[in-house]
Amino acid sequence: MNNVSFKHYQHLGFNNPYYLKDKLPFIIRKGFSEIINEFDDELEIDPVSVIELLNKNYIFGNRTMIKGIHRTPWQAKPNDNYTKWQFAFPPRHDKKSVNEEEIAIVLFQKICDEIEGYINDKKKVGVLLSGGMDSRMVAGAIDYLIKSGRLKNIDVTGLTWGNDNSRDVVYAKEIATRLGWKWKHYIVGADQLKNNIYETAIHGCEYSPVHLHALPQIRDDNDLDVILAGSYGDSVGRAEYSGKKVTSLSPINKSIRNVAGLVNYNVYKSSLKTIHKDIQDYHLLFPAEETYMQHEMDYELHYMRRMLNPCMELLTEKSQFHQVFTHPDVFGFMWSIDPAKRNDMVYKHMMREFRTDLSDIPWARTGFLYGEFSGTPDSYSKKHHSYNNLINCELLEGLNKMINTGHLKHLGLFDMNNINLLIKLMKKFPIDNLYYSEKVIWLASLSLFLEKYTITSLSNQNSSMKKDKIFNRLLLNIEYASSKVKSIIR
Repeated sequence: MNNVSFKHYQHLGFNNPYYLKDKLPFIIRKGFSEIINEFDDELEIDPVSVIELLNKNYIFGNRTMIKGIHRTPWQAKPNDNYTKWQFAFPPRHDKKSVNEEEIAIVLFQKICDEIEGYINDKKKVGVLLSGGMDSRMVAGAIDYLIKSGRLKNIDVTGLTWGNDNSRDVVYAKEIATRLGWKWKHYIVGADQLKNNIYETAIHGCEYSPVHLHALPQIRDDNDLDVILAGSYGDSVGRAEYSGKKVTSLSPINKSIRNVAGLVNYNVYKSSLKTIHKDIQDYHLLFPAEETYMQHEMDYELHYMRRMLNPCMELLTEKSQFHQVFTHPDVFGFMWSIDPAKRNDMVYKHMMREFRTDLSDIPWARTGFLYGEFSGTPDSYSKKHHSYNNLINCELLEGLNKMINTGHLKHLGLFDMNNINLLIKLMKKFPIDNLYYSEKVIWLASLSLFLEKYTITSLSNQNSSMKKDKIFNRLLLNIEYASSKVKSIIR
């Protein structure tokens, strides 16, 4: 029986469940391990998903790692007979010119309404709290709701992960202390990162293990009725995606390549057309008037929905979980405004709506008070983790073993020579960023995934190993050397 709730399917933070693509009526299940038990055919890896993930660290559209198993579509719920998808067309973009102070007042009240709806009569509330501004907006709104009497008798716990001396940890602790909340701090060391490899495999391998951070620890260590996060604040509130303004975004499927020559070249070439179709299908479904509007939908329905939401899905296993800023009333309001007005000043004015002043606590991104960009920043670390060092120094031998003793090499999908060359380069010439490290740790997780779900081969039509081995190895050496030089220059 399909008993998955679609109550919040119009929210950007909705955790899309799984369904079997070619079965009618739809068979829908909340978790990957549940839906795979409903799959009668031979399990076959989807090479398109692999190439997309290696390029972007997430999968486009509705795909998963298994052909025939999909995530339910964006902004859709099944009809009463579970035979068709009913789409709720997202709010339209506009270019209303509204001053930032007015935007802040309306946005703050809208997220207060959203939070109040999520918490309702629940008493034990968790908040994913960092030193950034998005979670601070959520914290300020919850404090406002408590002090204005709209939320009564609730017990709030701030939940923070990161290295001891990082800005995220220091500032989050100060915010929780000032608001009179409990506060829990989690460190992600080698053991926790290794556990994330297994968690990723169990849950379908749809993200790199590094993106789980301390989520498994938070899930297992708490007994909370609901957990809230503000991860969508940058994109919805300030029109920023990974630090880029929405009007400056490139097409989400730009420059798809065979990263480090890791994939069988023939498979890569035959997948390109399908990869671009994953984007075009949603363009046809939800056309936009201007390029930046289409890009914003692309980044929400592919990037945010397919990288962030699946990771956060772990928190739904023991409590309710919601992303603030994702109610249609909230993002619809912000999409109606000229993106030039969706800027840092909105948050600065929003803090004036708080009942407890948090504006004197610096911003983790800069080490300055929010809105200031000159002077001497604080002495705390901007970087909240040591994942790259852990992977290169403590985990790499184990990852190598997972990759080379599992089913990965028998799949017919990967160039194992290049994978092993990459690992050798990482040992000999470590690079101070996660670009290659998170590919390798994901490949280790994929190897465990293949073993757990007994996936041993690629379909015959894609398994040809036609490629120029010497050229691919040369390409990887050049690519890696270039990345090493850029790392040193930085």
